[in-house]
Amino acid sequence: MRKSTFILAFSTLLLFITACHHTTPEQKKILAQADSIISEHPDSVLHLLRNISSYRQLATPDRALYALLMTQALNKCDSMVASDTLIRIATDYYDKKEPVHAGYAWFYKGRCANNQGDAKGYVDAILKAQEYATQSKDSKLQGFIYGDKAKLHQQQNQLNDALHCYELAYSCFKKAGDTRNASVCMLEIGYSLYRNKDFHAALKYYAKAIEENPNMEPILLTSFRRQQCLAFYNLKDYTNAIKFARLSLMNADTYDYAKFINMAVIFEKLNNMDSAAFYLRKCIDPREMAPEYYTVWLNISTKQKNYKAVSYYAERALIAKDSLFQHSLSESFAGLEKKYRYENVSSQNKSLIIKNQHNNIIILLLLFGISLGGVTFTIFRNKRNKQLLRQQRHLTENERDLLKAAEEKSFLLQKQISTQQNALQTLSKLKSALTDQSDYKRNHKHTTLQQEQAAIDQIVQQVIENVDQLYPNFSKRLSNAYPDLLENEILICCFLLAGFDNVTIYTTLNLQPASYNVKRTTLRKKLGLQHERNLTDFLAKF
Repeated sequence: MRKSTFILAFSTLLLFITACHHTTPEQKKILAQADSIISEHPDSVLHLLRNISSYRQLATPDRALYALLMTQALNKCDSMVASDTLIRIATDYYDKKEPVHAGYAWFYKGRCANNQGDAKGYVDAILKAQEYATQSKDSKLQGFIYGDKAKLHQQQNQLNDALHCYELAYSCFKKAGDTRNASVCMLEIGYSLYRNKDFHAALKYYAKAIEENPNMEPILLTSFRRQQCLAFYNLKDYTNAIKFARLSLMNADTYDYAKFINMAVIFEKLNNMDSAAFYLRKCIDPREMAPEYYTVWLNISTKQKNYKAVSYYAERALIAKDSLFQHSLSESFAGLEKKYRYENVSSQNKSLIIKNQHNNIIILLLLFGISLGGVTFTIFRNKRNKQLLRQQRHLTENERDLLKAAEEKSFLLQKQISTQQNALQTLSKLKSALTDQSDYKRNHKHTTLQQEQAAIDQIVQQVIENVDQLYPNFSKRLSNAYPDLLENEILICCFLLAGFDNVTIYTTLNLQPASYNVKRTTLRKKLGLQHERNLTDFLAKF
């Protein structure tokens, strides 16, 4: 009764757990559809996934996929996902069995760490993602990882390393057939060359990217036009600079403030103050370009001899520069502070080490411990060496015994071979003797039957003895294995093994051919041989 109650309770618990973590067919369909469109339509993925009311009740594999798709979609829709609570479900589940999903999970965990300001966590996650990307050979995933590595190098002003990583990312996206991300990489390659002041090379990359992707989306094309404008501006080709600046304004986006300031800078260089002022007024918030914004206003005011405005804009430009400088210094100081704390801790550790080194008691104890350890090690090593020596001696003795046994075996084998050779020679002589006996019988017909039989019996006996030497104890083994065999049947077997032909055998045994054939047939039946089996081969292998 108790046993049945326990089984019922256990089954109920199991069903409850299963029911709590179960994915319905409708939810599986949603996840499959979201997975298929995540690259092109992340906003639609967000809408689909919101139809899953509680992802925690999904089966474990589906819960991991949900976590990955949701984080991926939010990231692609420019949502700053700082918490890694959701994506950690995916990184905890996916491993080397699913390297593509595992790679993307760690990649987006790195993005979350970057949004948190955790630089080390970001780098560690990206490197972990790269391991899975290499294993999976997924070109698109590798492209994303090289792109993020390039951004890290760019942030640290390591432009050559950034350029190399962007080139690798471009190759990966081209291999994967991802035209848009390949174009983004071309834009970043051009920007790295631009920052290296290689403006002509940058312009070539911009033109090549637009040629490779003629159906480029407007916001991306606008970014290319804006960068082309800046490159021509730095080359002092103001005609082309203004041309591409105007092309960048054909589509409005979040970078309009930068486009307006670029236009104003160019017109100010061309001494067209009215146009420069027009575009400056269109820029409501200059953001990080505030120093350039106020500098252009300062230059316009100076050329117009508006000294009150000059004083105002000079002060505003200085404040904007100081603000950026203080921000940069604050970030640099944070790094210096961390370095200082690290060096301070290291210095304290060194002081403690020096102080401990001056403590004679600790030094003596340390030396005593080292000496004791050395003695212990020496004793152990000697003991180990003795044990090895005993083992070596034992192995040597075993080898000697094996060598002696091998020599004895070789001697017996040689002796056996010699005996077999003698047996073969004897059998050969017996064959000749039987032939001679037949010839003698034909030429001396007066020989008595008794003398003839005595000679044959002697030959038969010698045949049996030599076959038993050639095939150890053959006649006895055959007799023991097949007790119903007659003596003359055993003799036939011995003669066959000795190599005598059928005529010699039935002549020697004083049999008629027909009778001999009957005996052979009877013999095969007693030995249990099939029709196709050769009697002599069977006897030789017996």
